[in-house]
Amino acid sequence: MCIALATSALAQSNNEVVTAVYEGTLGSQRIGMTLIVKDGQLIPDSHYFYNKHLTDIPLTGTAGRSLTLKEPGGGTFTLHFEGNGSNGNAPLAFENSIGLSGSWTGPDSKTYPVALAGGGGPGPAAPPDTRRYQDVTDKSDTAFEAQAQGFYKAVLTGDRAAAARYVSFPLRVNFSPTRHVQIKTPTELNAQWSKIFNAAWLKKAADAAPHDMPVIRGQAMLGNGLAFFGSSGAEVINAGS
Repeated sequence: MCIALATSALAQSNNEVVTAVYEGTLGSQRIGMTLIVKDGQLIPDSHYFYNKHLTDIPLTGTAGRSLTLKEPGGGTFTLHFEGNGSNGNAPLAFENSIGLSGSWTGPDSKTYPVALAGGGGPGPAAPPDTRRYQDVTDKSDTAFEAQAQGFYKAVLTGDRAAAARYVSFPLRVNFSPTRHVQIKTPTELNAQWSKIFNAAWLKKAADAAPHDMPVIRGQAMLGNGLAFFGSSGAEVINAGS
């Protein structure tokens, strides 16, 4: 029995990885980054992307007290953890830091500053072929994100008719913790458009990315709660975010 338990615990430990998610800037450009680390080495599915492209760029490398991350085109990230003092005397790591900072050097040797917020921690490795949005939809991750990206692009460009096609009505719009409305039709959405997608919301949305979105209670979240998507489209907008 003890041997069986020890073997099980070892297997669980061997299957454990650190997953960390970040967003921030590389030079003047917004980027997102997902790192999956086992035994100090990045493993497949580690990547970063530029918000304006939303195309994953694979990363390999090492992650210890500092991180050296390489991309196929020759670019290299040299990063270290950033903390807020809450770690005390413990060395900074993925689980007790608030982000990463450092630089990215391109194949032409030009260097740009990098500042990323986020973090992560240990957990079991996801089984092969696990879909990011499997708790939201039966659609492929690519198809689901295409839907969210269609909504995002339509809203930022002011295309009201196109945005409505990516909404799962009725759409809940939260203006405050105590005030919300249910938008039942595209006509109602058009009438309330400027109140829902106000200047403050649009400014925050411009820094968000409808890609690698976290899943919370069965919905995919854009930015820090700006919008939530279900299988059929946008379901919730937090207009007061």
